[in-house]
Amino acid sequence: MEKQLIISIGTGRSGSASLSSFLSAQESMLFLHEGRLEKEKIRKLIKWENDEEELFKWIDFLVGYDDEAMFVGDTGMYFLPYIEMIINKYNNVKVIGLERDKDEVVESFIKKTEGRNHWYDHGGKDWKVDKKWDPCFPKYQIKEKRKAIEKYYDEYISKTNYLKIKYPDNVKIWNLLDFNKSKTKNEILDFISYDKKRIVDKSFKKNTKIKSQVESILNKIKEWF
Repeated sequence: MEKQLIISIGTGRSGSASLSSFLSAQESMLFLHEGRLEKEKIRKLIKWENDEEELFKWIDFLVGYDDEAMFVGDTGMYFLPYIEMIINKYNNVKVIGLERDKDEVVESFIKKTEGRNHWYDHGGKDWKVDKKWDPCFPKYQIKEKRKAIEKYYDEYISKTNYLKIKYPDNVKIWNLLDFNKSKTKNEILDFISYDKKRIVDKSFKKNTKIKSQVESILNKIKEWF
């Protein structure tokens, strides 16, 4: 049996960790989250632009890493610009991902990247330089961070929709709100032609809605005192 390559895309802050956890739990599956291979103490990230050579070296490494894993892949928002190249080289690749509400993604990024701005070429002025993550995102001539993230989200979804239409046999995206349903998990496994025993009843997704409601209540309490 030929190994099945899987690439997971998404804006980030959109459930990719949950999706990776779900896939990693399946038998004969080697699936990473943003290039983290714990056993080898490796963390491989791909630059948003002009990193094709490193990208294909990394994919070839993963495909050949574990002879017992027949389903292999990685997650990263930075794969998006290279998807068509990946499809052209690995014709049977399956590209999957989760899509989350725009406002929730933007707010989550604002909190997650406090003090940093991955979407503007600031050179360390006003924002901290993040040598690890800054290269993984596109840059805009927009100084206001929130607006830059919003543009990033819009462009990301637009390109993803284009890929879904052009490559329906290779690319499929699900809504984060549906992810924790067994039906959705089975759809994902069906799409990647997974033929082993399945783990679909376990919850792999934290309730982000409840979490955000709790944070909102705590913030109000802080305002009162």
